[in-house]
Amino acid sequence: MPFAPAALTLLIMILDGLLDIIFPSYCVGCNIYITGGKTICEKCFAGIKINSGFFCGRCSARLPVAKKICHPDFPYILGSASSYDDEKIKNLVRLLKFKYIKKSAEPLADLIVRYISATNLEIKNFTVVPIPLSRKRLRERGFNQAELIAAKIAEYFGLPLRTDILLRQKHTKPQSETKTLYERKNNVIGCFVINNSEKLLNGNILLIDDVTTSGATLLAAAEALKLCGARKIIALTAARA
Repeated sequence: MPFAPAALTLLIMILDGLLDIIFPSYCVGCNIYITGGKTICEKCFAGIKINSGFFCGRCSARLPVAKKICHPDFPYILGSASSYDDEKIKNLVRLLKFKYIKKSAEPLADLIVRYISATNLEIKNFTVVPIPLSRKRLRERGFNQAELIAAKIAEYFGLPLRTDILLRQKHTKPQSETKTLYERKNNVIGCFVINNSEKLLNGNILLIDDVTTSGATLLAAAEALKLCGARKIIALTAARA
């Protein structure tokens, strides 16, 4: 016999409580004990500084609004919620990508939500597309961190989420293991392909990733999207290194 909604909610609360006892969680910022499987406390999260503008994806010039000014032909505008210099963000990303703590995706997504609201970014007619992983890395990790972040953003703003448009056709070494800008760019050349290109024609895209450093991954993905008809691309990340 299936559980009634109230009974199911109670069961979930009990299981969450047991997990808190067996696997206690501590804030990545101040190391206090927190419940509910969270990875950062409210005080530390509120203390993360949110950027007030945008960036040119090519030269990193600050832009007051999400419009191309200095390099109008560049395929995307960059919106990064905060700085990767913040140790709390670094710890969240490490938990997510290297410790496989999926709950860490939630505060990273929440940072982007805060950023969108703070900058009054108009995204009503946009489709949310996460940077994909290769099949090999997806098997290793068990999830795509960019997709977890993108899903929460899409849900919060009521936007369509498409994980079937942008695909990663080859496995490359992690960008974090490359040493130079030249190596980063070469590492992702020809990496992305487009599926269901008819869905892109004149469409506006929110391209989502956790962190950007050189912008090479975002550029390779944005170029593939542009070639297949995307109109405006805003790349959103939780942080910029």
